[in-house]
Amino acid sequence: MPRLPTVLFLLSLMTWTATAGALTLTDDERSWLAAHPDLRLGVDASWPPFEFRDDEGRYQGLAADYIEVIRKRLATRLTPIEPVSWTVVLEQAKKGKIDLLPGIMSTPERQKYLSFTRPYLDFPIVILAHVGGPQPHNLKDLYGLKIAVVENYAPHELLRTHHPDLNLVAMPNVSSALQALATDEVDAVVGDLASSVWSLRQLKLDGLYVSGETPYRYQLAMGVPRDNKMLVGILDKVLADMSPAEISAIQEHWVGNVLDHRTFWNDLLVYGLPGLLLLTIVLGVVIRINRRLSSEIARRVDLEQELRSSEYHYRGLVESLSAIAWEAKVTDYTYSYVSPHAEDLLGYPLSHWLIPGFWRNIIHPADLIRAQTFCDHEVLAGRDHSLDYRVITADGRCLWVRDIVSLIEHGHEPVMRGLMIDITEAKRTEEALRLSEQKFASVFQQCPDILVIARLSDGCLLEVNEAFEEQIGLKAEDVIGLTATDLNIWGIPGVGPGLLQRLQAGSIRNLEMPFRRSNGQVFTGLISAEPFDLDMTPALVVVVRDITQLKETQQQLQTSEEKFAKAFHASPDGLLLSRQSDGLLLEVNEGFSRITGFNSAMSVDRSVLELGIWVNLNERKQMLDLLQRDGFVRDFSCHIRRSDGQIRLCEVSSRPLPIGDDDCMLTIARDITERHLMQEKLQQAATVFESTAEGVLITDTQQHISAVNRAFTEITGYSESEALGHTPRLLASGLHDSAFYAAMWHQLTAEGHWQGEISNRRKNGELYPSWLTISAVRNRDMFITHFVAVFADISSLKHAQAKLDYQAHHDPLTGLPNRTLFESRLLTALTSQQEHGGQGAVLFLDLDRFKHINDSLGHPVGDLLLKGIAVRLREQLRDIDTVARLGGDEFIILLPGLQQPTDADNIATKLLNCFAAPFQAGEHEFFISASIGTSLYPKDGCDVATLIKNADAAMYRSKAKGRNRVESYTRDLTAQASERVALEHELRRAIERNELHLCYQPKISLEDYSLVGAEALIRWRHPTFGDVPREHFIPLAEENGMILQIGDWVLETACRQMAEWHRLYDSPGPLSVNLAGAQLRQPNLLGRIEQLLKDNGLNPGFLQLEITENFIMSQAEEALAVLHQLKHLGVQLAIDDFGTGYSSLSYLKRLPLDILKIDQSFVRGLPDDPHDAAIVRAIIALGRSMQFTVIAEGVETQAQQQFLAYEGCEQIQGYIVSLPLPPEEFAATFLRTTVMAFSDSTAAKPSL
Repeated sequence: MPRLPTVLFLLSLMTWTATAGALTLTDDERSWLAAHPDLRLGVDASWPPFEFRDDEGRYQGLAADYIEVIRKRLATRLTPIEPVSWTVVLEQAKKGKIDLLPGIMSTPERQKYLSFTRPYLDFPIVILAHVGGPQPHNLKDLYGLKIAVVENYAPHELLRTHHPDLNLVAMPNVSSALQALATDEVDAVVGDLASSVWSLRQLKLDGLYVSGETPYRYQLAMGVPRDNKMLVGILDKVLADMSPAEISAIQEHWVGNVLDHRTFWNDLLVYGLPGLLLLTIVLGVVIRINRRLSSEIARRVDLEQELRSSEYHYRGLVESLSAIAWEAKVTDYTYSYVSPHAEDLLGYPLSHWLIPGFWRNIIHPADLIRAQTFCDHEVLAGRDHSLDYRVITADGRCLWVRDIVSLIEHGHEPVMRGLMIDITEAKRTEEALRLSEQKFASVFQQCPDILVIARLSDGCLLEVNEAFEEQIGLKAEDVIGLTATDLNIWGIPGVGPGLLQRLQAGSIRNLEMPFRRSNGQVFTGLISAEPFDLDMTPALVVVVRDITQLKETQQQLQTSEEKFAKAFHASPDGLLLSRQSDGLLLEVNEGFSRITGFNSAMSVDRSVLELGIWVNLNERKQMLDLLQRDGFVRDFSCHIRRSDGQIRLCEVSSRPLPIGDDDCMLTIARDITERHLMQEKLQQAATVFESTAEGVLITDTQQHISAVNRAFTEITGYSESEALGHTPRLLASGLHDSAFYAAMWHQLTAEGHWQGEISNRRKNGELYPSWLTISAVRNRDMFITHFVAVFADISSLKHAQAKLDYQAHHDPLTGLPNRTLFESRLLTALTSQQEHGGQGAVLFLDLDRFKHINDSLGHPVGDLLLKGIAVRLREQLRDIDTVARLGGDEFIILLPGLQQPTDADNIATKLLNCFAAPFQAGEHEFFISASIGTSLYPKDGCDVATLIKNADAAMYRSKAKGRNRVESYTRDLTAQASERVALEHELRRAIERNELHLCYQPKISLEDYSLVGAEALIRWRHPTFGDVPREHFIPLAEENGMILQIGDWVLETACRQMAEWHRLYDSPGPLSVNLAGAQLRQPNLLGRIEQLLKDNGLNPGFLQLEITENFIMSQAEEALAVLHQLKHLGVQLAIDDFGTGYSSLSYLKRLPLDILKIDQSFVRGLPDDPHDAAIVRAIIALGRSMQFTVIAEGVETQAQQQFLAYEGCEQIQGYIVSLPLPPEEFAATFLRTTVMAFSDSTAAKPSL
């Protein structure tokens, strides 16, 4: 049997040898280790022998040796973190700041954030006790005791989780826990066996022993973050790979045979029991042979051995204690021995202690007599005793000590042996506790609220204060030991047990419930209760505050507030509570919202200043000054601004109302705008009554006149005295029958009001129209008491109304009907046609080239011409026809009641023929034509808009076909009109989509055929329409105003192109750009051109601006000023289309021009048309005489070129030279050649 452990060890060794070197890691495990070459260790710096840091800070202990094995096996750096407490280590582990905890036990709490390896050491968790204290053997014995545990060690976590009622005292480490047990600060220590035994040996504490075990075992393992399963597997493999020798060496070195304090006895029982029994039998025989002799010898030997052992044990105990152990004589208290710690405790050398009288000398004078007397008395009585007193140390400090004294016989002489323990800190704690208890007792008794201390288990009262006696009506001695239920204190029967269960689960805060006094009176109390430990007994401290009065006051306050709130919010006036300093609104009512327009949500917590309610801030200042001076404000008038901006007049009353630390005020605001207006109206009424231009008369219910005003006498001719007492029949004209008056009085009686036009007669018999308003005046009982009649002589108004009606429906220039009257008559005609049948027509007439007359000769001449045309048109029409002027040079004619469709064409032709004769306009005589479009109804439309639109479309076709003709509407014109609208829409987007571009046509000198410049011509290439002709979109742009944007784009593009050519080529000549009349009227034209020249680095002389003759002549003075400014800037100016306008030679000489351009309409007939030839010769001669450069445009044949060269024209431009070209082609063709020869082959007109 004794060989069994050896056999087991050899078997395990053989097994490990068979598997040695089997540590194999998977590829994933090797990859993980490669990715984590340095692991952070969370270690406990003060848990020997498992892990700790030595005096030099090195990591030591059993766990440290295991870590060293792991480091060598895995070739990984394992670095302990900086020294911190175990609690901090666990916190860092929770946060994932630690990779590995070498020595830790798995608990449910730790399993939430850690994963664990298999345990590598298993040992019990035991109970340690003091020889002289309680002797707990199991966990049940610990209840009621003060138990020391190391903070957040596994025993601490297990006990506080599974035994929350235990009185646990958390200590920083094992040593401090054992020292607390040695000095009776705690009753027991619960911890692991190994570290406890280790610390006992290191501290040399005697009197402490293992008194029992817990059901828990300390299974030491390694911990890693919960999600790191890979590392757990690696560590388990390393632990499994360790040999038994390695494990045994580590464990024997650090823990030896302390892991199980029962090992020796177990081995003794297992292996020594048979031999022991045999030995007992033999000894029994020997004893029987010589019992007496052996007994005596044995007794003496045992006594001697016990004495030596006791002495040795005692000396060891004394040497290991931190307190002072001593021995002294009974007779004079002279020390014969003191332990070495004496010098450390009091500072006196050990030799001083042995001097007679030393003990009395170190006692504090105030305690000397008490200590001497007490010790003498106890020694005389022969009793062991204990005494607390103060001593003076060698350095003068005062310490409290406790002497524990035993009287013994030593060599037949009585001696004292004792232990002097430093209890200074305990005394301080005790004193603090005493003072705290004293303060608590004072507070407890003097507290005005009911204070009760009760036992947590059953609710029995342990102590009550004076307030309890006064408010409940029961004496303390009558209630101690009873429950509140026994005393019938609860206001709700049966509530006590449930409340106690709730308190056993936790505290209660501010629970409102009823209580009953001893006289049966019920009061409302606010109860709070908190569990605590009272002398190791779970108890409750309960506070009850009588809030009956408070509840009544709150109820009264609530009732008062409800009344105030009802009055506040029900008041029709505006009520507001605001802060005086900044006008911050604290509360407003609905009346305030009605007055200001700001509801409560918009107003509260915002200032009246922020809301802008005060129209005049001086009025607010005046009100606050009155409030400060008089203490109130009454009926203060001020103006406020509503949320919609409307100004209202209010009457304000206010009183100060302090709220907390703020000076506030309650203000009542009443909107008196209507009242004020009414007062003003009353004042005005009296004034108006006398001063109004309308006649006013007042009658009673019998229609007798009781009052008239001055206007009455002026309008009627009757004086006041002549009118009073009479009825209004005094003014009757006789033109209205009785039915008229009956209807008037019927409405007046039924509705209280009548108004209308009536004819009256003045005193002199003259009839006049008047607008009469009669109102019935009722009293509070709604009975009619008076009638008020107001009338005005509307004779002049009737004339003015007729005139205004005429002006509203007629053209002010020609007197013809305007569009409104025309459309009204057309609608009437269409209605008649629909009811009675028939047909009619609408003619749209537009004058041809009227704009040129208006622009060249001015609007006065144009107006005279329009008047003449209007007269002539009226003369050609029937009485039932209507001719109207729509505006400008547009007329529209309505022809109702036609017999057949051809009648419309006949009348239109008649109108067209009337233009054959000249028109006289002042000193001018004009031949002018018109274009007419017709639409028939119901054939071409049945509504006003359609007929006018269709006639307009026909008129445009007339113009497109050459003007001075009549065109009838056909359905295809609708498509053309739509196309025109679409074209206008696309034109607006052409610039954005880069559809517009410029082409350049060269200008050639006829002297040497060199390039002298070019003209920039705009082109539009639409992705759908293709190339849109210039004559289609430029007039459209002039009509809709886009010509300004397009013209500016042309200027900018041309300047940019010209700058590029001047950089690349020598002397390309000036570039001419057409300038629209609308551009010339722009005030910023000069600045825009100047900026473009500057941005492109161009000399102003490189830019040539072409302006049409018609515009220059039509805007003479305005154009002259602008042209001079442009000339001053340095640009060249050309007059375009010369000869087509109405130029005045006297005006022409004032213009700062450089170039005359002969219009191509004159060039086209050269050289065969004698009239064109004569005009061209005259223009060339005029230009030469005025020193203008003359250029002919539209030159297409060699004959035209030769004629112009012969007559002295200097420059030409046209197809004979080139078509307008894109900039690249233009540069390639002309800017690299300076002289051109025109042969017969080039003289031919290019095909387009």
